[in-house]
Amino acid sequence: MQILQPIVHETVWGGTKLAAFVETDCRKIGHLYGVIDTMKMRSKFLTGPYRGRTIHDWFVDNRNRYGLGNFEELPILTALVEAADNLSIQVHPDDGAARELEGKVFGKNESFYLLEPPTTGRMFNGINVQTVEEFRHLIEENNTLDGVGTVEVHAGDYVYVTGGTLHAAAAGSLSFEIEENCDSTYRFYDFNRLDKNGNKRPLQVEKALASLKPELKSEVSALEPNSPRRERMYELTLVKNKDIYACEGEMFGFVVLLSGETEIDGLRIKPGTSVLMEPGDVIAVKNCTAMVAKPIPYAF
Repeated sequence: MQILQPIVHETVWGGTKLAAFVETDCRKIGHLYGVIDTMKMRSKFLTGPYRGRTIHDWFVDNRNRYGLGNFEELPILTALVEAADNLSIQVHPDDGAARELEGKVFGKNESFYLLEPPTTGRMFNGINVQTVEEFRHLIEENNTLDGVGTVEVHAGDYVYVTGGTLHAAAAGSLSFEIEENCDSTYRFYDFNRLDKNGNKRPLQVEKALASLKPELKSEVSALEPNSPRRERMYELTLVKNKDIYACEGEMFGFVVLLSGETEIDGLRIKPGTSVLMEPGDVIAVKNCTAMVAKPIPYAF
């Protein structure tokens, strides 16, 4: 069992809620990454045999024994996400679009577990026109939002977003997010915001339209506590009303507290911090709610 240092990611749409869980002066935290392994960001260990080294180091050394030898990087990442403002209206590529547009071997599906709902009670979801060309016309007429759908969400809801689905978290929401590790996001619209340097963030409209599947909309469901939920490349378990969590089976996983605190080797573990658990490891979670994320081998 090894503790990872959370990573603060400042964004134009972030807020202050996540600052309570980490030492930082940032007041626009969009993501508090529990675990991430990309060229831009790599989580570091605070404890254990890999202390001071990265999750990438550990993964490269251990991926074959977990059946993940075909991945160059850890195939999943997790974060707590605060949307103090709306995220950009966006889409991730599916496998075909990722290969065609980026030369990548797989695209991105992701999941949101709502800790606090948006102010409006709705998140952006899919398009409400029939074709990509109709949506393109709305974009060209500066009427993008006229073609964007929404879906009602509440605290405790689970939303699985497949590649090709237009989506965006909406202002006021706080979520746990798990993503397949494909670093490709294409923005249709960014609410004409300026970054801290006074510049508009770039859009990727042509790639976004090439990735968009107009028929796709995400469905809202529930996670049954303490019962694994399997998606394409990861398994999630919402841990509630338990004194301990034991990592069972043959796959490692990451425990992220959503509420409450625990202690490991004298270190206080707050929400957002990720703990690497290998089979047989046990963590105390009394009076806590936690999410466990495990990768699933995937052939591509």
